[in-house]
Amino acid sequence: MGLRSTDTQWGATNKLLHWALFLAVLATFVAVNVAGTYDRGTDERAWWMVMHRSFGLLAMLIMVVYLILRPWAGRPYQHGALWQSHLSTVVHLGLVLLVIGMPIAGLLMSQFAQREVSVFGLFAIPVVLGENRDLSSMIYDAHTKVAAPLVFVLILLHIGGALWHHFLDKDNTLTRMLK
Repeated sequence: MGLRSTDTQWGATNKLLHWALFLAVLATFVAVNVAGTYDRGTDERAWWMVMHRSFGLLAMLIMVVYLILRPWAGRPYQHGALWQSHLSTVVHLGLVLLVIGMPIAGLLMSQFAQREVSVFGLFAIPVVLGENRDLSSMIYDAHTKVAAPLVFVLILLHIGGALWHHFLDKDNTLTRMLK
């Protein structure tokens, strides 16, 4: 397997970025859900929220690298009916926008709430914007009540599409990302 994709197989670059993104998004979800089990103001909750923000930023970075490398890395021919191709395009575009947009929203939330963002405890993104608690709250609502459920639905559609190809269409769409 080469670094670049062919018409029939995903290359190592795309596979690495796909699975790294999966792990970063999974870690983001796990961290925020574990943080929610602790009371506000506790050190444990604060640590898990640092992990949530850090993995979210890592997911965004991986997605940006993917977008930059996509023309070079290529992609295999897409199997399936036209409706599947269109749905796949919508799902992938939605995932790209949310994986980039949600961390930006998180940063803006923190900025307007006057909180710097620690990245894995290695460095902090300082506050550079003025305080606006109302805007921070509105972004929080969009982030948690709209974007988070939507990204979850899109991930389920992405997994469902892979399983559809594998079990119903009986093609190699799923296996070529796994091998």
